[in-house]
Amino acid sequence: MEIEIFTLADFAQDNNSKLTIVGTFDAIHSKQFPVQHPACSIACRLRFAAKEAGNHDFKLRLIDVSGKEVIQPIEGNINLGAPPNGQFASVNMVINFNQLKFEKPGRYSFELYIDGDWKSGLPLFLNEIK
Repeated sequence: MEIEIFTLADFAQDNNSKLTIVGTFDAIHSKQFPVQHPACSIACRLRFAAKEAGNHDFKLRLIDVSGKEVIQPIEGNINLGAPPNGQFASVNMVINFNQLKFEKPGRYSFELYIDGDWKSGLPLFLNEIK
């Protein structure tokens, strides 16, 4: 399994296997905390080889610098049949968030797990404007 895209964006959408991503970012700036971010999306494109066909569990966590979960982990299942081209299958995942609340400035991370194994991390910096 390869991760082709794993990003945080203002907006993302999967439309008939075409992934649209608008406004990728890795920082939010605020004059005061706690702060709520109105809306954002995690966009992910995974590529699986033919030999990896079958069921795969995924989990997405959002954690603070101490490893504490900011939200309940998002979990699901990807069921891949045999790739149509005989070589690989691509899967797009879009997870939308509304009103994400951050208690304090600092580094946060989105972490992606596939079949229980950590695959990638995506930093998000919450910066206080003074």
